[in-house]
Amino acid sequence: MAEAFVENFDGSLAAAFSALVKATKAAGRLPNDIAFHRTLDESIDKRLSRTSDRMLRMGNALWMQSRPDSSSIAIDSIDDVAVEHDGRWQTGPRFRPVIDAVDTLLEKIDIDLDEVLKTSAHKLRTAATAQMGKQSAPVVTTIKSGNNLDYTLMHAQNIPRPQLAFKDTVDNSPNTPFVWKIRNKVHARVPLDYGLPSAKVADSPLGHHLHSLGIARPGSTPPSGATTPRGAKRAVDMSNVFDAMSAAEAGSLASLPHPYEYEISHYETPEWMLAQSEPQKPVDWDNTPFQYVDTPEQLHAMMEHLHTAREVAIDLEHHDYRSYQGFTCLIQISTRSTDFVVDALALRAELNVLNEVTADPAVIKVFHGAESDIVWLQRDFGVYVVGLFDTYHASKVLNMQHHSLAHLLLTYSAFHADKKYQLADWRIRPIPQEMLAYARADTHFLLYVFDRMRTELLDRGQRLKGVDMTDPDGEHFGMLAGIDLVESATQPLNVVVHRSQQTALKKHVKEGYDAEHGMGTGGWAKLAKKWRHPFTPTQLSVFRALHEWRDSCAREEDESVRYVLPNHMLFNISDTMPEDTAGLFRVCHRTPPPVRLYALDIVRLIGRARTRAEARMDEFREMVRDVEGEGGEPVHVRFDEEVEIVDVPDVLTSELIKLVDNIVAQTSSLFGTRVTANAESQAAVRAREIRANLVLTVAVPIRVETKPTEPEFTPIPAKPPTVPKSMMVLSESHAPSVPLPAHKPPKSSDVLDLSKIVLSEAETSDAPGPTKKSRKRTRVAKPETTPNVEAFEYDGMERDAIGESTIDVNQPKKVRHKKQKKSFDPYKTSDSKFDKRPTRSRVNTKSGNRTVSYKK
Repeated sequence: MAEAFVENFDGSLAAAFSALVKATKAAGRLPNDIAFHRTLDESIDKRLSRTSDRMLRMGNALWMQSRPDSSSIAIDSIDDVAVEHDGRWQTGPRFRPVIDAVDTLLEKIDIDLDEVLKTSAHKLRTAATAQMGKQSAPVVTTIKSGNNLDYTLMHAQNIPRPQLAFKDTVDNSPNTPFVWKIRNKVHARVPLDYGLPSAKVADSPLGHHLHSLGIARPGSTPPSGATTPRGAKRAVDMSNVFDAMSAAEAGSLASLPHPYEYEISHYETPEWMLAQSEPQKPVDWDNTPFQYVDTPEQLHAMMEHLHTAREVAIDLEHHDYRSYQGFTCLIQISTRSTDFVVDALALRAELNVLNEVTADPAVIKVFHGAESDIVWLQRDFGVYVVGLFDTYHASKVLNMQHHSLAHLLLTYSAFHADKKYQLADWRIRPIPQEMLAYARADTHFLLYVFDRMRTELLDRGQRLKGVDMTDPDGEHFGMLAGIDLVESATQPLNVVVHRSQQTALKKHVKEGYDAEHGMGTGGWAKLAKKWRHPFTPTQLSVFRALHEWRDSCAREEDESVRYVLPNHMLFNISDTMPEDTAGLFRVCHRTPPPVRLYALDIVRLIGRARTRAEARMDEFREMVRDVEGEGGEPVHVRFDEEVEIVDVPDVLTSELIKLVDNIVAQTSSLFGTRVTANAESQAAVRAREIRANLVLTVAVPIRVETKPTEPEFTPIPAKPPTVPKSMMVLSESHAPSVPLPAHKPPKSSDVLDLSKIVLSEAETSDAPGPTKKSRKRTRVAKPETTPNVEAFEYDGMERDAIGESTIDVNQPKKVRHKKQKKSFDPYKTSDSKFDKRPTRSRVNTKSGNRTVSYKK
């Protein structure tokens, strides 16, 4: 039946639609009193019962198809979907899940048909549907940003996915390591299998994986050419490392060694690079031959031309939005006379021949910012670079103001690079001329920039030979970065070459997924820190489950996590935790296709995550209740108590410390230092310090014996209060008419005694007044002749030095109230304007405030 459907797709589709329409019309013509007719005719009742059972089985089969992990059916009877009440039908308890399942199935059918119709070789593709999958014309979109920068995007619709046509299978699995694509090592000083695991790991998961790929071998010995101590040490250390890997779990990732590590580490700079020479200006843009390479014949002709070059400039264009790991779309290569742009999508399987040039140490490969380019070449084509010169590192050593390629082109070539196509979709085929010109410009001037920077490095090394570059007051401070003392004329250039070698030694390592702790660049822990609000335990559980689903879906579909579920949508879903697909679509504005396709699965995932979080919280509450029931109380360790904790095992045992020491000693060679296990390691010393400073401040249900001790302290005698020597005047109207006594200079040890301050008459009045102070205050008029009052000062004289007639010790301070406090009692405070008792009292039942009314 499936083959007949494929052979006559249009006819089968029309027949299915016709049958659906007929069934819908027949159901609509059924009378409302169907139950009455079933009681009158037994044959009608049997036919309706058989039809209902058949429809029920079909509905449950669709439910199981949309939910493979479910072992229960969705519908037991018609009452689960619709319930009749007072002559009207209402939705049943299982109505929403059934609707969600049907929507999910229809969405999957729609997406699958779109994918099928885009494939020209598929039998379902017809002339009528061929136009549906055709790529649209490229469109340029300009996005205005808040920082006065414009981002230009060139994109198109219905772009075929290039990875579907790759001959090599894309491996996005999180539990298998990346394996070399190189099978033939050219320009080799050591064999290709140098550094691979020895026979000791033949039975390990890593050994089985390598053996299945045809690159494992029974043993590993140092090659005859590697006679240097570095080569011998490398072989010994790798054996120890892989011995440790053999004891790891089966799902762990292991990184294979760099195939050209020995050649790059022993690279020697050609003599002509260390000599001064005149920079060679590039050929005019319009007069430079340009060739677009997209066939094997054109690739072979390009390689013949590259073999004659002494230096080449290389750049890559990459795409990673519709792919999990990304893939290289274009490779730009320029010599002194010709520019090439290679279609890396069409020639992906043949581009490993570039190693004949890129691995040749006699040919200088000029890149700018090759950190990512080196990794992409390894991952997609198995291409490695020996003899790299990165102009980015040269700009760093020369301490230039900016380090971008656009700045270098403007500085040395007076060429204004148009970076508006930097975010273009490089999958578009055929490539527009504007994008080709943009890609070509990245390497056309790069060799001239290399000449200028190499000459400048040698020139500065010659002029600054023997100069201390660390002196900030020196004349040449800041002319070279990263060099303290210029020892030779070629030292700045050698520094750039060394840094370029470190870049060339980078390896592509697949990133795993840590669901438990969320570590790694793409882990959930790093992303959760960017959320502006703290998660509750339930929200965090949902966030972790969604993050893991997003990563798994992106790996399986070979899509980026940004395409599957953008970060802002991930946060919104985790915050709201929708319970159905309708709520999910409301949260996700412009819902991504994967979310719409797996909407029902996402809703179920959210429900399971919430259930797990609530179960863990219940277990925690139960544990707290058990601890409280046993009488466990927090143990607070004080300095005046000797606490003895019984039956608490020491987790920092000597066996664990010895095990850590052995692991460090075996794996220390990875970092270039061989460490041996000492009698008492640093870990043991640190463990002893931790035990010595350990303080327990948590509730533990264990037996604790305390021995209180009496605190030892020496009582400090009370110091007699000090008073001012001379009278303090706070109001000029209350100033005495007699001259003040002489005073002495102040002392720092004296303290102000507020009980000895003379207050003005207005502030010391005891006459009853209104409870609420009037806003209008009475000012005290100043006398016509004001005596000269000197500033008061303090000393340590006795209390009897000042007469009791000038200072009232018991004088009360006045308390100023802007408003009555909550302690106000209307029955204790009265005013002459009001009666002593209130005439009415009301209480606000919501706030608890009392309102009291007085009668004049």
